[in-house]
Amino acid sequence: MCKRIMCSLAFFFSCASYTLAQTASPYILTVGSKPYLLRSYLMFEGKKRTHVISVGTPEKVSYSYDLKQGALLQVWRGQFIDVTEMWKDRGEPQLAKPLGNVLPLSAAPAIATLADKDAAWPDSIAFDDFQNKAYVLDKNRMPTFLYSSNGADVSDKIAVRSDGASIDRTISVSNSKGLLYCRLAAAPVIKAAEDNIYSVGNKAYSVKVPADAKAFIRTTKNGQELLAPLAKGTASLTYSLIW
Repeated sequence: MCKRIMCSLAFFFSCASYTLAQTASPYILTVGSKPYLLRSYLMFEGKKRTHVISVGTPEKVSYSYDLKQGALLQVWRGQFIDVTEMWKDRGEPQLAKPLGNVLPLSAAPAIATLADKDAAWPDSIAFDDFQNKAYVLDKNRMPTFLYSSNGADVSDKIAVRSDGASIDRTISVSNSKGLLYCRLAAAPVIKAAEDNIYSVGNKAYSVKVPADAKAFIRTTKNGQELLAPLAKGTASLTYSLIW
């Protein structure tokens, strides 16, 4: 049975197995046989993010997620995280530092209501317009994040494939009052390839979408974005991030 855990401002450390290298410095958190969930502050795009959870997995694939924006901030392979500034002495900065080869993504919300398909994507969601509900752990201890935003209830599940080759993200909405959009990627250049795969940036990573997703590339003042519509009422979209 899934376990529902209420999000709070307190830091949450999962019961999953882990190893902490407690040398003089740094303190490196290494994931064991189960995923590890770490609440912390995180520097991203020059800003201190205060509602972040980072998830490390036995496959050595990790990600950081902004709990107040519904944003997948970054993904990486290799070592999990440096917690020196959290756990050493007073831990005043409370900053976690991802290790390994980090691929930065975006701090913008994953879904939005747009006046039309060419309207600008919002940089953020106002604090009071985003209501966290909980996150739910599946049998493998991977979380699904639940929140309300843009007039809809949202479920956001991010799972690592067993071979560690990609991350699968499923965003589901219910009770939406109108058409929503999901932003799958943003970069200077996005190119469509075969088999519903899109190359993002200078081949930094790829996004694979279902054939029926109706995804489209649009040009903005900052480059290009890959969007997909989410129909009014109840809708769901699963896409893969490959890098």
